[in-house]
Amino acid sequence: MPHILPPGGAVDWPADEGTIGVVGVAPWATIDFLRALYAQVSATRDWHYPRVIADINTKLPSRGRHLELGETDPSPHIAESIRELAAQGATVVVVPCNTAHVLYDRWSAGATVAVPSIIDATVGEILGHGARRVACLSSASLRTHDLYGAALRRAGAQTVDIGDAGAALVSEVIAAVKLTGQAGDALIARVRQMLVQLARDGVDGVVLGCTELAALEPLCIEHVGRAAESNRALARAALHQAQGGR
Repeated sequence: MPHILPPGGAVDWPADEGTIGVVGVAPWATIDFLRALYAQVSATRDWHYPRVIADINTKLPSRGRHLELGETDPSPHIAESIRELAAQGATVVVVPCNTAHVLYDRWSAGATVAVPSIIDATVGEILGHGARRVACLSSASLRTHDLYGAALRRAGAQTVDIGDAGAALVSEVIAAVKLTGQAGDALIARVRQMLVQLARDGVDGVVLGCTELAALEPLCIEHVGRAAESNRALARAALHQAQGGR
């Protein structure tokens, strides 16, 4: 792929600006990640946006099925995708999938470019908002491994489990979004009821720990006050890396 240097003058960008590579394991979540990424860039011209190389590969083995059923481990394939994106010019590579981060140490090891963790980025964001009693909405696999809970507690926050009924509801929302790109009104109404109860229980922050849950962010803020959406947090970390920390 061509590497184009800034010509200067009216068409210009920082010479050290990096390129963001995206390992897209789910189509709608990857599209939401790209929306979150571009929304954080102050741009008045096309060339003000960073270069992005996206590999949306829906054939990568299921992260959930590997963790829950012992099927094929996607880690070697994700690691290969990272190497391919780096070879094409990516200077930072992200995997916008929370469940894949249960296997983060496997597929990030040996990477020759920066590979930000979606867990670290999202925990940093919710704590930065001032939340101290946090509930996490995530996939069944992520909840089982308590990836967010452990990270939040290490950082000094209290965590509140949403319970089996809440987890089942979140799984329904995730499944609906994976198929159609949105959750229906009936599911949203049930999520609203759950958030009202979490607020009564003293929850002051919600981690949206699945990239299919981005649309729930306004609802979480309305009822709980603070929310950290994992795609936006990961996009912010990727931009920070690509822009050399600027």
